[in-house]
Parts: sequence; structure tokens; C-alpha cells
Amino acid sequence: MWTKTFRTSSLFALLTAFLVLIGCAKTRAVQPVAEEPPAPPPAAAVALPAPQQPVDPTKLPAPALEHVQATVNRIFQDSVTIDSSHNPSYFVGDFNGDQSQDLAVILKPVSAKLSFLNQEFPTWIAREPLKQVLLPKSKAVANPSIARGNEDPASGQTIRFAANDALLAIVHGYGGKGWRDPEATQTHVLRDVVGDDIRMLPFASVAKAYKGIKPFPSIYGDLIQETLIGQAGFLHFAGGMYEWYDPKNYKPVLGPVHSGMSAMR
Repeated sequence: MWTKTFRTSSLFALLTAFLVLIGCAKTRAVQPVAEEPPAPPPAAAVALPAPQQPVDPTKLPAPALEHVQATVNRIFQDSVTIDSSHNPSYFVGDFNGDQSQDLAVILKPVSAKLSFLNQEFPTWIAREPLKQVLLPKSKAVANPSIARGNEDPASGQTIRFAANDALLAIVHGYGGKGWRDPEATQTHVLRDVVGDDIRMLPFASVAKAYKGIKPFPSIYGDLIQETLIGQAGFLHFAGGMYEWYDPKNYKPVLGPVHSGMSAMR
């Protein structure tokens, strides 16, 4: 009897344990599983523009006549022609020292278009560098602004061009394309400074070419060398304008020191 009771109890205990295990299994099965948040999508790769590298003006292609003519037409329309009687009649360099290639071209006025060339407010800056150098010293001292050619641009163009004038136009470059760029519009028109053996002298060669010559102006870029009024000298960019230098006629102007580097330093 006891044995039968023991077996019944054991069987009941085993059944109970089995039911508990099944219940636990079901409980575990219905437990929600915490899902991990989805990983954010990878950030899109943004291609940053490469920094613009300065263009070495000396590595641009040599100027072609058709490109020079197109630039002259863009600025002066049909009021001037390139003076082919000079060799060279055009050349390039970085004359104002801004790392953009400039164009220097010798021009002749067109008689029938002098009214356009002599407009009151042109897009170019007209100067007579040689005249400023040869002014009597008394005038230069009395009015230093005349000696330096610093006329007020708001007063309009004061130079009246004639059909027989020899003009040197210098078109300052813009960016990597230099004077070829359509945005290159800043132009200086110089009268009576076209002499003999005109050529460009690189800035890097100035110190060697003029070693020991004093007094000497501060310079900012390449030079335009030539022989003018019987004197070997050069045109150079200084203080927003072009000036003529030759050892005989050069007179230093007293005043604030320019930030340009003197070739003799």
C-alpha cells in the first residue's frame, strides 16, 4: 500500500515538475525581445573642392596675335590698332606683381575713332609717365601730386589723344587665365613711352641687372625695359600707376615708404 502511494506521489511530482517546465518555457517564449536600434546610414561622402592653386604666369602659353587682338577689341573696340611696326608689338609679364599674367601692347589711335578714345570717363587709366619725370623741379616741389601723376580719377580723363600718338596699353590679368580672362579689364594707357629695344625683364633678374645702381625705386613686379629719350631705363608699377625710371632723371619722392621691395636690398 505504501509503495503504491509512494509511486503515485512520485508520478504526481514528476508531472507537476514537467508542467512547471513547460510553463516556464512558454513564459520565456512570449517575452518580447528588445531590438537594437537600427544603425544610422553611413554619412554621404561630400567631395570638397580642391583649393585653387596659384598659376605660375611664366607657364602659360605664349601669346598669340588673335588672342591679343581679341583683348584689344574687348577694351578699346575699334578705336586703336596694334602697331606692327614695332618688334615686338606685344609681350607679357606680371607687371603689377599679383601673380596673374599681364599684357603690354603697342597701339596706334584710329583717326576716325578719337572721340571714343577721348571719352571723359573711359574704362582705362591714362597717364604720361615721361612727362611727370621731366617736369621742372620747382613744379614737382610745389605740387607733388602732379609729379606723381595722381590726378583725381573723379575729374575724368584729362589727356587728349591725337592720331599720331604712340600708346602702350598694359592690361592687368585676372586669376589663372591672366589677361585672357574676360574679367581682365583694368588697363593703363601710357602715352609717349614707346622707345627702342622694348622688352620685359623678370622681377627675379632685376637685382642682378641693376646691382649697385643708386638711387633706385621700389618695384613690385616685372619691368618693361627700353631706351627712351636717349636713356636706358624701364617702366614699373608703383603705387597704382606706372612710372618711368632712368638713373639720370630719377628723383626720389620723399614720403611714406612703399611696401614694395627695392631691387637693391
